[in-house]
Amino acid sequence: MDTFLQAQLSINIALQQIGGLTTIMQGFTFLGSEEFFIIALTLIYLSIDSSLGGRVVLLLLIGDSLNGFFKMIFHLPRPYWMDARVKVLAQETSYGLPSGHAQDATTVWFFIAYTLRKRWAWIAALALVLLISFSRLYLGVHFSIDVIGGWIIGGIFLVAYLWIEPMIKDQLLNLGMWGQIGASLGAAIIVILLGAAAQAAIASSPDAATWSAFAKDARSLETFVSRAGALFGAGAGLAMMYHGARFNAAGSFKNRAIRFVVGISGVLVLRFGLSAIFPKEPEMIGFFFRFVRYAIMLWWALYLAPWVLLKMKLAERG
Repeated sequence: MDTFLQAQLSINIALQQIGGLTTIMQGFTFLGSEEFFIIALTLIYLSIDSSLGGRVVLLLLIGDSLNGFFKMIFHLPRPYWMDARVKVLAQETSYGLPSGHAQDATTVWFFIAYTLRKRWAWIAALALVLLISFSRLYLGVHFSIDVIGGWIIGGIFLVAYLWIEPMIKDQLLNLGMWGQIGASLGAAIIVILLGAAAQAAIASSPDAATWSAFAKDARSLETFVSRAGALFGAGAGLAMMYHGARFNAAGSFKNRAIRFVVGISGVLVLRFGLSAIFPKEPEMIGFFFRFVRYAIMLWWALYLAPWVLLKMKLAERG
């Protein structure tokens, strides 16, 4: 495998010889980051289409959890970990295969295109996937096989999600609010167990000495805990919104803008405020509070923010 990866290094090195693209590529890579999706999905959910926004949130969280599982199972390095000739234009501490940016872009943007069923949406989705994926090669954080792997896994997951979603939706609706919240907690537990299983599976396979220093956090369960907390908060939030705060994301431009500002402000305050006050050590205590922080963030965005906005007369009941 090292020989195979070494052969691909020439692609990264050649791309980085093209000058003047670093800032542009960092901009495209931002479009596949957690920070971007927090902003974009808050906007879609509160100000454009609440149904689409909620579905994309669940799609992204489940897909991202699977990405973390495959990254740990394959436990392969990133280009700049292996060869100093690759410039460090972005920092990553997780393993490389599959590319999370390529996978998330494939699932999210093609899901939106599939939902909108517009030619321009398909073209835009393809352009975004290619540009985001290309940026990861240029920045030296992924081999081409990582990007291709992200496309393949993202495509398979998207097809599976579109097939399973209608069946799961009907079953969840029959559970009632508390049953739906319980199912969300069960899904969160599965995500953590998935991470623990992947961690155990590679315990006897140490990283290569030449790049192990870059991967010191790659085997941590931190990402799985974050996604599990977010999945629980999202599921609980959607359940409570459906039963007590259903709203219509339509309305005047002014009301849509205010809804977005209220929603994203709460998300950012919770994300950074709780991070500042919650303990991070010892590790298990830190994991617990990380789970709680992400759960509260998503619960606010998907339930409490709509409830507040309805009370403020900035949204109409849906």
